[in-house]
Amino acid sequence: MTDTTPDHMGGATAATTDETKPFADFADKSGGYFAQTFLSIQKAQLPATHVNWIAAIAGFPWAAIRANKMLFWVGFLIDLVAAVYLMQVWKFSRAAEQAVIDNKDFLVERYENWTSSSLWAAVIIFVLGRLLYGWLADRLYFKQYNTWRVDHSKPSGWDTKRLVWAAVIVAMIAPLMLYRASQFPPEERTCIKQARAIADGEEVGFKDRFDCLIIGEFPTIVWLDRRDIVTYPRDDNGDRFVRREAPREGLPPVNLNSYTAQLIDDGIGYLTAFYGFFFDGITAGLRSMLSAITAVFVGTPWIIAMGAIMAISYTMAGTRITIFVAASLCYLALFGFWQTAMDTMSLVVAASIICIVFGLPLGIWVGKSKRGQAIITPILDIMQTIPSFVYLLPAVAFFSIGKPPGILATVIFAMPPMVRLTALGIRHVPENTKEAALAFGANPRQLLTKVELPQALPSIMAGVNQVVMMALSMVVVAALIGAGGMGFIVTEALANTRTGAGILAGIGIALLAMMIDRVVQKANTVKH
Repeated sequence: MTDTTPDHMGGATAATTDETKPFADFADKSGGYFAQTFLSIQKAQLPATHVNWIAAIAGFPWAAIRANKMLFWVGFLIDLVAAVYLMQVWKFSRAAEQAVIDNKDFLVERYENWTSSSLWAAVIIFVLGRLLYGWLADRLYFKQYNTWRVDHSKPSGWDTKRLVWAAVIVAMIAPLMLYRASQFPPEERTCIKQARAIADGEEVGFKDRFDCLIIGEFPTIVWLDRRDIVTYPRDDNGDRFVRREAPREGLPPVNLNSYTAQLIDDGIGYLTAFYGFFFDGITAGLRSMLSAITAVFVGTPWIIAMGAIMAISYTMAGTRITIFVAASLCYLALFGFWQTAMDTMSLVVAASIICIVFGLPLGIWVGKSKRGQAIITPILDIMQTIPSFVYLLPAVAFFSIGKPPGILATVIFAMPPMVRLTALGIRHVPENTKEAALAFGANPRQLLTKVELPQALPSIMAGVNQVVMMALSMVVVAALIGAGGMGFIVTEALANTRTGAGILAGIGIALLAMMIDRVVQKANTVKH
């Protein structure tokens, strides 16, 4: 297996010995070919269609011998995926034969189609993958040369002993992958029954054990006794108390998931039963705040509200943005979305006010304190990475359904940018500016209000903008728990397959977001 000089290297110029010697020293075997190829790459003269055919035919063993890890994994994954599809051909063929025996014609046609598509996929992936591998080979090998040129301790040259570690990797991965592709995985319930049968001392075949242990769901290692059934009824005086009932005898143990889920449910039930007044108070406060904002947006006649919005837009962002705002408002009005749009704006404004009121001081704390950064940053990471639908679960558990839990879910989703960007703005205030203020006798409060916050204002305004945008992106999700507004039109259209109505409402939500974004950005730019 030797790399040879391809005849399609017409663009490469003849190289001098001094130019090509490092290339040849690095490549060792087939040094002349790599010297010409690397020189062409260095001079940006390598043809776009250049392929190392030896590498393309040999596959990942070629990269193993050349000690190029990236090429090895690319080639190995290409061949492995192709082999997996071939094993699926065998699996579906057997399944089709069994379906014929069982007289299930609908399954026969399905398995035959899957067999055909898997075979085509294997051939296409193998052929195109090998061509891609050959195309990448010399280019990635040249990058390896650049690394070696700086550090000669890096591997280079041709060494067949390197095939040993490649064989070890293949032996560790390929057999299980191919076996998994050739078998239908057992169902989770089947494996649970098998685990209980083993616990009861019954005999289970080796293949069944192996399939459940290796190619099925991750095996259930921990079995726990069921928790007591906990309820919180009221006594004769109307006071709640905790009632525990032992689970029915004979019920099997549960896994860690079921046990922990019941533990969480019991905790939420306890809090809502004995501290419901706290959550009711928050709900009442949010409802009062929302009612006041809704009275402004929804209670104002459309012509006055439209004029006020355009006047604010003209004052903050100028003529061009005002024209866009006017066109967007006309869209909302003409398509009958005015009242629902104002309802949505009420919810967004309420959530944004809470985000700013709590996010701004938190951002200042995070920006000025390393301890605050260490505490708040992981919490913000969790808030931003948890899927948005998960926010709805605690909101519904503690606050039932309606607009208040919708506002709280929106606050959790939208607050992180406010905290992060405020902290970023505080940290970026130049040290010499703060030292100058302190030198002139400023106390910590004056330093914050007269120097740091004004300097951080562009970043803070960017945080406000992000809060509003993210709050608007939550209106559809929040509508699932009764937040109403334009999100409700979208969810209703989704439930009833009314595509046109859903698209029109979605465009309305997008226009609301764009209006606010353009106005805030323009106002921030002008002030800056």
